Amino acid sequence: MTSSDDVLGFGWELHDDRGGSDKFYRLMVITGPKPLALGLHGSRGQEGQVGLLSVASTAEEALKKVVAKSREKERKGYEASREFTVFYVPSSLTGTANAKDNARVIARHFGQYAAQTGTELANASRIPRPAL
Repeated sequence: MTSSDDVLGFGWELHDDRGGSDKFYRLMVITGPKPLALGLHGSRGQEGQVGLLSVASTAEEALKKVVAKSREKERKGYEASREFTVFYVPSSLTGTANAKDNARVIARHFGQYAAQTGTELANASRIPRPAL
């Protein structure tokens, strides 16, 4: 359930399991006063590393950065594992000062919405929760 404090985001995930590889790349755009382009990458089952973090002046600019990274990965053989998914995150996670620290939490919101809305495909990597 969303609240008035939530910010709209959207994203998708790509996966590459060719040649013994098992890697993902999650691509997300967070809208709001300071739109963010986020990309996390890593091995299946891991939280991933932040590989793309860019503050944009508009959501359209952030989308262009994410699409450029997506096309780069697709040219390398990555295929969809989570289709385009609209999701919401608390605005407290979207500040530019701590966006890198919050990227994995944002990705968990994306993953939950993908699972709930049916945009998660069979080859989607598990998005782990942090150990308590």
